This record gives sequence, C-alpha cells and structure tokens, in this order.
Amino acid sequence: MQNTDGLTPMDRELEAALGGLRIAPGAISRDRVLFDAGRASARRRSRLWQGSAAVLAIALLVSIALRPAPTEPEHSTEAVARQHISIDPVAQSAAHMEPFDLEQAQAFRQYIRMRRAVVDRGVEAIPTSDGIRDNPAPPLTRENIDELLSST
Repeated sequence: MQNTDGLTPMDRELEAALGGLRIAPGAISRDRVLFDAGRASARRRSRLWQGSAAVLAIALLVSIALRPAPTEPEHSTEAVARQHISIDPVAQSAAHMEPFDLEQAQAFRQYIRMRRAVVDRGVEAIPTSDGIRDNPAPPLTRENIDELLSST
C-alpha cells in the first residue's frame, strides 16, 4: 500500500504525538509585560538625569578645587592706619591748588541760582534780554526776502 500523504510510519507517530499536545496557560500576563516596559523606560530617563547631575557635581567640585586663592590687598586698613604721614595735608593740598578765579566762582554761583529758579518756577524764570521774548520779530514774507536780496 502506498501512502497518499507521503508520510512514513515514524512521521505519522510524531504527528499523532504532536497533535495530542495542548497549549499551556501563559506564565506572563499582558499587564506585567507592559508594567516592566514602563519601568525600563523610566529607568533610562532617571539614568539620564542622574548622569547629568553627576557631571554637574564633578564640574562644581573641579571649579572649587581650581579656584585661585584670594590675594591680599596691597594696602590693608591696618597698614594704612599704622603709616606715619610726613607731609602736612594742608601744605600738600595748598602746593597743588590752582589759583582762585573769582569771576569763574561768581559765574558758577549765578548758574546755580538760575538753575534753582527754573526748577522752582519753570522756564518763565529765565530772564529776557532786550525784550526779544516780549516783542518777537514779524515772520519774513516773500516780499521782505526779495527786498533783502535786492539791496545786497
């Protein structure tokens, strides 16, 4: 007799044995797989933050370690207080003082008075010269300009 499906008796026996197997229930649930995947993702993110914080901490420690030592000022307050000045300050300032200019001092006082008056009373406190502000000149017209040009 010939086999129509082309299987040998050993293959048929294996087929029967495999056909008798049943699928066992899974030991891993879907929820557990999703939870583990989320935890692994969060672990990667936390590792990134932990690494960044570690790099910044190391940079801070290096900058503190390499900071130059503070230098002492050339003249400390104690050293200046202990020094004895040999030149009288009044004589020293008088030697370097320029001659006093009375006109310049009066002009400065006049400026200060004028400034105070303008601050207190406004622009109207500025004095007029020769009545220019009271009687302004009439505006030039075309005829006035032609007369001025023809007379020159």
